[in-house]
Amino acid sequence: MANFLPLKKSILFCLNKLIEEYGLKPDFLDVGCGIGDVSSFLAARGWRGKAIDVSEDALAQARQNLAAFPSAELEKKDFLRATGTYNTVLLLDILEHIPDDAKALQKLASLVSADGNAVIVVPSNPRSWGWDDDFYGHVRRYTADEITKKLGDAGLEVVVIWDFTFPVFWLMRWIHTNISKGSKEDRSPERLQQRTLQSGITPEWQKSFGVRVLEKLPFFWDWVYSFQFRFFKQRVRWGHEMIVLAKKRRL
Repeated sequence: MANFLPLKKSILFCLNKLIEEYGLKPDFLDVGCGIGDVSSFLAARGWRGKAIDVSEDALAQARQNLAAFPSAELEKKDFLRATGTYNTVLLLDILEHIPDDAKALQKLASLVSADGNAVIVVPSNPRSWGWDDDFYGHVRRYTADEITKKLGDAGLEVVVIWDFTFPVFWLMRWIHTNISKGSKEDRSPERLQQRTLQSGITPEWQKSFGVRVLEKLPFFWDWVYSFQFRFFKQRVRWGHEMIVLAKKRRL
């Protein structure tokens, strides 16, 4: 469901809550920015920052989406070669694609300023692995305890973990993955890398007429975001994706 617009907006709904409740602030670094929708969301709030990606196809779309926001710099750069420190570093739907996630989290910690925060989105619950994980080039899913420990090992302390998929998006994914049976995918490193580069722009969820109709129901989705956040955000074990806020551990 990575490219299902209402799910992306559910992430932005939670990101907005994190900004309001925990005082997140610019400058930002959007790692693996894809088509630039998250950076556009932050820039529209008046934030300054940088968006980076390694996919030329994604960057081409990001340039269009960020054209109206000069406060958001766009650059082709590998995450592990990024430099500087930022008050808010976003790693959304990226970590699950990286074989050496410990190294990636250490790099993440190095990019977060002393009083800064990291916002991470990862697929949750390994028991929920499906053919769509292969399709999008995922290497793993995480439990809340696992991501907490790995962030801690990297020098980042978890502040809060929320689910943003249960029950509505969880049910939609369950139906989709059980009705549309995917084929067994080649999981060679080269093929996983290729799928990773495609994952931010492949319109898998925009293919069906029903999905296109669902995307045009803003009032319904506004209700879903509020409903899920109010009653289910703590039910991380029930959903299939989670958003994590972590801060730099003080020495």
